Amino acid sequence: MGHLGLEDGEEWIYADPENDAYNNLELNKGWDTMMRPETAFRFKDRIFDGRGWKEFEQLLEVLGKWKDAVYIPPKIEQSTNHGGTFIFNGDNTIFAHYDQSPGTHADTFDVVDMAICEATKGQDASEQTTLPNL
Repeated sequence: MGHLGLEDGEEWIYADPENDAYNNLELNKGWDTMMRPETAFRFKDRIFDGRGWKEFEQLLEVLGKWKDAVYIPPKIEQSTNHGGTFIFNGDNTIFAHYDQSPGTHADTFDVVDMAICEATKGQDASEQTTLPNL
C-alpha cells in the first residue's frame, strides 16, 4: 500500500478474496459490462457538472498512484467485478446502488448525506438531516 501513500492501510482496508460480499450482494460483473455507454456518460457528468473538473483532477491523481500497483485477483472472474454502494441499518437496506460499469458509482456526497440522515433518526427534529432528492 506504499504506492497509495497510506500508513497502516492494511489495518483498515478490507478485501474480499473469497468473493463472499460480491456474490451475496449479486454485484454486476462480466466482460460485457466493461465498455458501456453509461461509463462515458458518467465521466461526462463528472467533468461538466458544477464540481466536475475538480473531481476529474482528483480521479487523475488517484489513478496516477496505481501506476506502481499490480493486482492479480485470486479468481480470474473477479477481474470484471463492479462495486456498489450500500447503507445498512441492522438487517435493513437503506440504500443500494449497483455500479453498472466502470465509473458509474453513486454520488459520494448524496450517500454521505443519506448515512448521516439515517444515523440521526430518532433525534429531535431540530437536529435531523433531511434526505437528498435523488
